[in-house]
Amino acid sequence: MNAFLLAAGKGLRLRPYTENTPKCLIKVKKKPLLDYWLNELDKIKISKIFINTHYKSEMVHSFIRKHKSFNKIKILNEKKLLGTAGSLFQNIKVFKEDNMIMIHADNYSKFNILNLINAHNSRPKQCLMTMMIFNSPNPKTCGIVEIDKNKIVKSFVEKPKKPLSNLANCAVYVLSKKFFKEFKQNENLYDFSHDILPKLIGKIFTFKINESYFDVGHIKTYNLIK
Repeated sequence: MNAFLLAAGKGLRLRPYTENTPKCLIKVKKKPLLDYWLNELDKIKISKIFINTHYKSEMVHSFIRKHKSFNKIKILNEKKLLGTAGSLFQNIKVFKEDNMIMIHADNYSKFNILNLINAHNSRPKQCLMTMMIFNSPNPKTCGIVEIDKNKIVKSFVEKPKKPLSNLANCAVYVLSKKFFKEFKQNENLYDFSHDILPKLIGKIFTFKINESYFDVGHIKTYNLIK
């Protein structure tokens, strides 16, 4: 299994913290977010870790070169931001359509990543991916899902004005090999939440965590946990 860490964003919502530091290197509990995720992935058998970069990419590259996981990391530098879906599908040939964990590196949660993988491996046959979810205290600010009795997504709305549940997308996924065959490489895909997830209703399994979850991309959240 491979992993893909999304770390290219400019972090505009985190200004002024990101004026001189890329979002993925912002520190939480005295450690850069990227370091946290790399250490978590080091606990399980990951063949290759792909990391996309763009904003202040040289700082990110310098950090990666010094990390203990460097030998299994491949950097995918983007001269122009491709978006969360664009980054994924523009690099299909690099990924070789293998099973993959996809993580937005500006998130923070102390969950057991192996439990997520085990849930994915026991998913219903029709499901092409597994989405990690949590109970959000502020559902209007999240991507909200409704699930059926089999924990399969039956609806997904990004930042709804009238949320139908408080089950929110953690932006941590496990993608199967069949997932990559669902979309054409040349499709106009940019954002994972808007361009991918709505097309897979009924094919997304969910894994709910009870641990705290934080979207560090928001300055209010970051100030609470830094």
